[in-house]
Amino acid sequence: MKKWYLYFSAVLIGICVWIAGALPASATDVWVDHWESENVDVYVMDDTISYGTRSTGRWFKVSTKLVQDGQLQQVVDWEFSKYKSDMWRYETNTMDGTHTTVVIVHNGVFEYAMNQIGWSYYIRNGWYYY
Repeated sequence: MKKWYLYFSAVLIGICVWIAGALPASATDVWVDHWESENVDVYVMDDTISYGTRSTGRWFKVSTKLVQDGQLQQVVDWEFSKYKSDMWRYETNTMDGTHTTVVIVHNGVFEYAMNQIGWSYYIRNGWYYY
């Protein structure tokens, strides 16, 4: 009887571990771009996307992984913002914090996050607008 109990317990634990491993994870890293000049692949950590509206306009934040030859090189946190009718701008944790930079098309990080949020944008003169 004791052997049967141990066997049954082991099988039950094995089934629980198998089910837990088969469940989909909610956080994923999504490839969005390759920066040829730096030979880096850019992955958005889609569970880091946050967004909102301020009195001056919309904003969103997202974190990315920069990967070179299969190795993580750096995690970069982005904040994109839009001031009234101005074009979209961004700042990252790798910048000095004194300014923002205009988002130039085709930015895979920007486009992926905008699509995930469900916000539309248009391109004019090489810049993104809303």
